[in-house]
Amino acid sequence: MKRLVTFILASLISVAFISCAHDAGTDVPKPIRKLISEQKGYCLTSVEKYHYQGKEVYLFESSSCADYPAVVYDEKGNVICMPSGGLSGAGDGKCPCFYDEAIDKEDVWKK
Repeated sequence: MKRLVTFILASLISVAFISCAHDAGTDVPKPIRKLISEQKGYCLTSVEKYHYQGKEVYLFESSSCADYPAVVYDEKGNVICMPSGGLSGAGDGKCPCFYDEAIDKEDVWKK
């Protein structure tokens, strides 16, 4: 009986961690949480937070769909640039050094 109770508790705890692991936390700005909610059913595969040019930004990667660009948003949900992807693979050219200059990577959401 003790083993059964231990197994059930361990299972419930595991399910709780797994189901919460993919959701953006409450420390993520509301506009970014909204964008994740809107895009997560499509090609979005991950969201990462960085510091870039003195700002906190969020990189939305859509690597599961061909030709979708990676998009960098500010904390208000405004598009800053597209550092990669799209038809050319080079994004929109507005932040060609994003991957070299962005620091303090933090995972926010993963598919």
